[in-house]
Amino acid sequence: MTADIAERWGRESALYEAYRDVARDLLASDERFRTARSEWETFFETSHGDALADVERPSAAGERPTDELFVDSLYYDFVVDRIVALAEREFGFALANREPRANTGALSVRFRALHDRVVSELADLDGRVPDPIEDALTRADLRAADTGFLRRLYEGVVSRDLRLALGEYHTPRGVAELAVDALGVEEFADATFLDPGCGSGVFPSVCIERKIAALEDTHSPDEIVANVTSSVFGIDLNPVAVTSTKLNYLLSLLPVLDAAETERVELPVFLTDAVGLTRDDRISFRGEEFDPAADYLVGNPPWIPWSRLSETVKAGWRERGDELDLLPHDGTASRLGHANDDISLPFVWVCIDRYLDAGGGASFVLKRAVSKGPAGKLLRTLSVDERPLALEAVHDFNRLRPFGEQVGANAAVYALRADADHEFPVETVSWTASERDDPADFATRASMRRTLDREETALVPVDADEEASAWVRADAEHAALGECAHEIRHGVKDDAQAVFSVEREELADLEDEFVYPYVKSRHVVKYGLFGHELRLVPLRKANEDNEKELRERYPKTYDYLETHRDALESRSSSWLDKGPFYNVFGLGEYTWSEYKVAWCRLGFKPHFAVVSTVEDADLGQKQVVPGDHFMFISADGEREAHFLCALLNSATYQRSLKHVASEGKASLSKSVVSNLQLPEWRGTERQRRLADLSMQAHDIVPEHTDTSKRAYNRKTIPELETVQAEIDRLVEEALADDGESLFRAEDT
Repeated sequence: MTADIAERWGRESALYEAYRDVARDLLASDERFRTARSEWETFFETSHGDALADVERPSAAGERPTDELFVDSLYYDFVVDRIVALAEREFGFALANREPRANTGALSVRFRALHDRVVSELADLDGRVPDPIEDALTRADLRAADTGFLRRLYEGVVSRDLRLALGEYHTPRGVAELAVDALGVEEFADATFLDPGCGSGVFPSVCIERKIAALEDTHSPDEIVANVTSSVFGIDLNPVAVTSTKLNYLLSLLPVLDAAETERVELPVFLTDAVGLTRDDRISFRGEEFDPAADYLVGNPPWIPWSRLSETVKAGWRERGDELDLLPHDGTASRLGHANDDISLPFVWVCIDRYLDAGGGASFVLKRAVSKGPAGKLLRTLSVDERPLALEAVHDFNRLRPFGEQVGANAAVYALRADADHEFPVETVSWTASERDDPADFATRASMRRTLDREETALVPVDADEEASAWVRADAEHAALGECAHEIRHGVKDDAQAVFSVEREELADLEDEFVYPYVKSRHVVKYGLFGHELRLVPLRKANEDNEKELRERYPKTYDYLETHRDALESRSSSWLDKGPFYNVFGLGEYTWSEYKVAWCRLGFKPHFAVVSTVEDADLGQKQVVPGDHFMFISADGEREAHFLCALLNSATYQRSLKHVASEGKASLSKSVVSNLQLPEWRGTERQRRLADLSMQAHDIVPEHTDTSKRAYNRKTIPELETVQAEIDRLVEEALADDGESLFRAEDT
């Protein structure tokens, strides 16, 4: 029966329609209902800010999103309350704190009184409540119910756009089981657990079942009930979530409640703000003040975008950010919201600081991009205030959709240990779609193992010496090494800096034809140029016999070179013995290709940029010439150049470069970079996407170069970091999948 609960009592059901219609009428006519709605709305806006501001409701009645959410939440609570009442009757106990507000007094609205008012109106209209829940479910149904049915019910009642606006991603049980097991708990019987954003209650449910399994052979049913309700806690700021968690808590306890003599049960699930920003209610439990500190924290924190929070909540986060060093950026980017695209990581950090006992563990479902992007720097510092953390395990869901196909966010489980020293590599399980084409089933850990492929791998930092360095898969890193399908060229070498370097005041003494923008090592940053010099390049290719042309068509240039003939002929490099006396090395058709990927070969500064033409104040639009300290790849087109640039700047390729770079002066020479697998341009979907991202990055950099190079290097550019994180994700995923979509003609 519980399998079809969403269909039977969801938005399309007769019960929902009847309850909704009466509730709407009461909102228009009943002062008690309107007051309750106003109090609920104030509570909601204080805690969730403008989360529903962008939600449009095209209904003919013009119902506000907050009104729709209030009625839907009220109805959902009604269904859950009826199921709890049935459980009380069938299993012979009373739930002492059924109302969401019990134990904290956080919300003045009493939902059961509103339900009674709706039921009274329904009875007056039809004489009965349509399809009563307590008559449709049996004792056996409750015993057999899994935690997923409440998720299906909630998703069947509250519309998708409202749920996503609230950042609610209800976690399937299989993912919750992975998260709990990743904690590495040795003694479940003695351990305490807290989910500080408990949602539908799936994480507490898993913890309860693990505890029952650890206790059932040595403890009586009443002792187990006492142990569990004293050691598995939940907190949430959404009254509906508190209601859901209490029911899931009870369903998990039913096997022992059925055999116990316990008549009264009070559940440690509390309606308040776990991080204490919008409210910091006094929590009571069993008549005494209660501190829900725990050995282990577990859950799926709220993924609410910063932009949707109220100004009061934003101010609270900024203050808390200063206290706990939650803002790992400098300058304007240090404002929370640039550093984190939602509040999930700051939420976890505050909860670790506030609730986690010394040496405790934490396991949370987070966006998988936090291993690389700007939003994840806080995680990668592995420190809460001055409290060290060790990353112990990761479950990476790659491109899977554990929250359903309608939710585009990619996720991973990160398990941490407080007050411990961290070491890499970190054990990681990578979950991917099955090659057998089985539909992914996240209902349990067992069903995940049956329907998904998994691979044991490890995470390593791109730069072990850099705090908050991006983390990449070790096996993907090795996949970046391979065959280079491109010729790597040397920049122009002339061995006569004083002659060929042109000052702007000297331009009047030369024709512009052979003067070009020229880049040195200080001019290139990742994805862009930081200025240029001017250079005389009096040939089209090395050893070219163009002396007669220069003398006749460009006399000023030839006279200038003739003036410096002695210096030019005394150059020691044997590469310059042939050709005219002003010959240069490293010059050919490749020098004049429209698009090149260039980098400095000296030292270890793996900054790659696409160079083409620049607009010079005196020369106009002109081709850039890479200098002596540069290597470059001449590309056949713009997108090919940007694709290669994205690869070379990706975290995985950068780490591989660090492994193969020589310790000599020319750390990024041709012999070094040619160790990397740089494929031909095939125009695959992923190649095109990487090219587009590199183009975006090259558009961003020039907006930030109106400063000194030192100041630029200290800058954090959030929009550039976001692009870089997406590049890192795409490259790592492709390499972990054998590089099919990067290196072969067809996407897999």
